[in-house]
Amino acid sequence: METMERDPAFIAEQVKFIRKLHRLTQQNLADAAGLTTRTIEKIESGRHRPDEQTLRSIARAMQIDAKYFEKPTPEQEARQKAEMERALRKMVLVPTHPIHTTSDFLGAFEQRHAFRIDTSAVTADEALDAAAAMTDYITDLNDIWDDVPRSQQLEYARSFVELCRQIEEHGYVCYMGDHRQRLREKDRPTLVFGVGLMTIQPKEGVDGTRYALIHLEGRWESLDADRVLRPLDPA
Repeated sequence: METMERDPAFIAEQVKFIRKLHRLTQQNLADAAGLTTRTIEKIESGRHRPDEQTLRSIARAMQIDAKYFEKPTPEQEARQKAEMERALRKMVLVPTHPIHTTSDFLGAFEQRHAFRIDTSAVTADEALDAAAAMTDYITDLNDIWDDVPRSQQLEYARSFVELCRQIEEHGYVCYMGDHRQRLREKDRPTLVFGVGLMTIQPKEGVDGTRYALIHLEGRWESLDADRVLRPLDPA
């Protein structure tokens, strides 16, 4: 493996550029890369030379080549920025909210074409069964939701909230949110899908809005209007 040339000032600018391009806070980027917010702060100060593993972790989280942090020639710089623009179209930052009540669930679940489910953060043995049950529940419910009466929908919602309470007893919280994605093909109308997201995360003292960074598959891309979900942080 080649040793990476690490210019602290250049790396600081590159990290800030990619973070702000994707409208991420320092904490968002740290979470996605498995680093601390303090590490991102130090890198962006331009006075800290991060090690190669740290840079590779950021690159892996943002799905870019680690060479992005090596100072390029003008031609390489133009190519890298074009790659960043393409990557931007394949990502969306989704705000998610905890599910505690029937109303929380109904607001998060209704009017979605499909659902993404992420239970990868569940590692405790005692919580795995509950996470599996929640996954099966959402998958099955998405198939029949529009075909059942409102009274039955309410019963399903109450049952799911009970599963959320069960997994909270094991130290996890169920979050749900949604985003849009589009598919553009030549000579065909653009398809726009509303996609729900269910994710189960450790409590860790956080019970408000959490953000999930989604990488879109295949030819799907994010909508222009959805790439800025909130103002840039002042950092």
